[in-house]
Amino acid sequence: MPIPIPNKPSGYRLGNTDAPVMVEMFFDLECPFSKKGWNTLIKVVEQYRDRVYFILQPMTLGNHRQSWDATKAAIAVAGDDTDKFIDFVSYIYRHQEEFANEASKDKTQRDFHHLLASYAADGFGWDKQQFIDRLESKEIYNLARIPARLAIVRGVWSTPTFFINGAEATDLSSQSSLEDWQQTIDSLLS
Repeated sequence: MPIPIPNKPSGYRLGNTDAPVMVEMFFDLECPFSKKGWNTLIKVVEQYRDRVYFILQPMTLGNHRQSWDATKAAIAVAGDDTDKFIDFVSYIYRHQEEFANEASKDKTQRDFHHLLASYAADGFGWDKQQFIDRLESKEIYNLARIPARLAIVRGVWSTPTFFINGAEATDLSSQSSLEDWQQTIDSLLS
């Protein structure tokens, strides 16, 4: 099934739209490797925001049963606001052990929705029931499908996966340090 044509490009975008370097990250909110890669990429964003264009693409791996709803929650909280998206994703990663597969094996999807609602209420000012209604809406479902399908089309099968200027950056991974990123980006900026 083809990706429906979205009303805006997929992902959350920030940085210099005219930059000669574009970094794109596909990540899963339940993936511990994505969490580690995210934490490093946020440092990269802080350092290069004025000189690099960043695109953040949430996706869901099949073995992470909570990731789909966590992704929808991030989109529901953020709307079109990239900074809110980054803040909520960072919050989710700080609480990842509370909902990862082992912690949630005896919980229902409804239990997880209530946990996500508590995150949205405590840290982001949402009314819990309004948040759950938004989380479970067709609108959020459709918005979350776009980056997930784009990942499939782009051949992304593990997370995190990074692309630089459209090419998969196979030398960068969750294990890469800020210095590794600096070497790669600086070589492209010079």
